[in-house]
Formats: sequence, structure tokens, C-alpha cells
Amino acid sequence: MSRRQIITVLLPAPEPEPAYELYQELKREAELRSRPPLGPADLQRMKEVAARCGYDWCTAVLGRSFPGLDRVSSVDGWMLVAADELNLDPPLPHRIVEEREAAAQRRKAEEALAAAKLETAKRRWNLVVGAAPVVLTVHENTRHTGPDGTTRHTAPSADVVSGKARRHPAGRGLCETPDRADPLHLGDAVDLPPNCVRCLVYAAKIRAVDAPAPPTDAEAAMLRLIASGVVFTFSVRGCITIRDTSQRTRAAWGHLGRKVDVAVRKLQKKGWVSQDQEYGATQKGVRGHRWRLTEAGTAALEG
Repeated sequence: MSRRQIITVLLPAPEPEPAYELYQELKREAELRSRPPLGPADLQRMKEVAARCGYDWCTAVLGRSFPGLDRVSSVDGWMLVAADELNLDPPLPHRIVEEREAAAQRRKAEEALAAAKLETAKRRWNLVVGAAPVVLTVHENTRHTGPDGTTRHTAPSADVVSGKARRHPAGRGLCETPDRADPLHLGDAVDLPPNCVRCLVYAAKIRAVDAPAPPTDAEAAMLRLIASGVVFTFSVRGCITIRDTSQRTRAAWGHLGRKVDVAVRKLQKKGWVSQDQEYGATQKGVRGHRWRLTEAGTAALEG
């Protein structure tokens, strides 16, 4: 069993880059004043100067980033005191100014990208809301937060279902199961798109409780096949058979096409397909009754 090794790399602190001329004089004076032991009054004076003058002023005096008085040497502390006594107001080092400008540009680009993503998510969400059978609202989870903030869930205004029989109670997150012991703690509605992946998936699949279930992948494939006009009913030797004339098989009467009786009859029971009363001819000239989509079948296929 191998042991995990952790390697820590200590990078040297950057050299000071002061942008004023009195830096060396201040440093020499601070080194002289730091030789005696540092007393409580001296430490309090350094703290007062750092708190009154601020982070940027301390950074400008030291010529590098100021990490706080408890993380600098006594020489640096005395430099701050000496600079305050001289009423110096030095400019920030050029490197720090450039780093801040680069950080501001990155932050601006990130904010623009986040705004564009939010606008795209809002447009997509508006399309989902417009096609939903009930009113959908978005609520934040008030109990848990993640690295990107709170998770926003979708709640329907009335009971809905998805798939074959999955129920989604009103006022509950679409991603929740109805018998969940500890429901999500949702706050008030917010004007933002949801970011819960499961809620987004179910929001596009929900339907009213009394609405028929959408076609499965196999049913949708058969509906498209029927819509293309290649499914016929034939009478062969007194037997009725439904065939997909676009495919031939080696089974009995395979020259007429692949047998699809069971699949077509299931669609017929749902009212999605119907059979022509008049005879029609296939592309090969074989006569039979063509199957077509009903209005309900067309609506189910188009989603």
C-alpha cells in the first residue's frame, strides 16, 4: 500500500519595488530604530499608523503587498512609522498597479461572461415556462449552499406528472420524490432561471395529471415510420398482417416487409394512428391499407 506524499513548495517573497526616492533612507532609519526591544507602546503605535493610513498606503511605503502588521518584521513596522512622521504619500509600485489592472480586466470579462450566460439561461427558461402545462416558479434552497451559491429549484403551481407515472406535487421541487422524508427548504420565488439539473430535465417533461403520457423512444420511432407512409396492412391467404414495407425479412411473407402488428396496434389503442379504408399501393405496387397519423398522433410526435 503506497503512502500519499505531499510536497510543499515555498516561493520566495518578491523583492520590494518602491516608487519613491526615500525608500532606502526610511529603511536605514527603521533598521536603527528596530535594534532595541520592541515594546507595547511601539507596537501600538505601528498598529495605529497601519489602521489610520490603510492598506494601499502601507503597500506603497513597503514597496510590496502589505499582508498585515502581524506578518511583517519590526523593520517594516518602523518604516511605516517613519513614513507617517514625514507625511509621505508615495505612489503604489508599478507591478501592483499592473496586477490590479489585469485583475480588474479579468473580473470585468468574467462578469460579462456571467451576464451573457444568465441571459441565455433566462431565454431558455422562458421557452420552457411557455410550453409548461402549469405555472412554474423558481425558489432557492434556504438550507444548503454550494460553491456557486444556493441551488435554485423549480416548483409547479399544481400537481403534474412526468414519464409513465412519476408524480410532482404542487409547491415542491420537481427533482423531489413525493415520499421524501425531509422536503427541500425552499424560499420565496425569485426572478432567476433554475440551476438544478434535475429540475430542468423534469420541467421539459411534465404534463397535466389527466394528459396522456408522451410516446417512448420506440413509439416515437414507429410514429415517424408511419408518418413516412411505408406501413401497410395486407391480407395474405385470409390472414391480416401489418408490415413495414421499407425493410424486407426472411420470415414468412418477408417480401412484404417487417412485421409490426403489435407496435402499430398499441399506437392505435392510444388513438395516435388510423388505417385508411381505401386501398393504396406501396412503392413496389403491392396493394394494401396505408396507416397514417391522427391529429393526436401528430401532436404526440411533435411533443
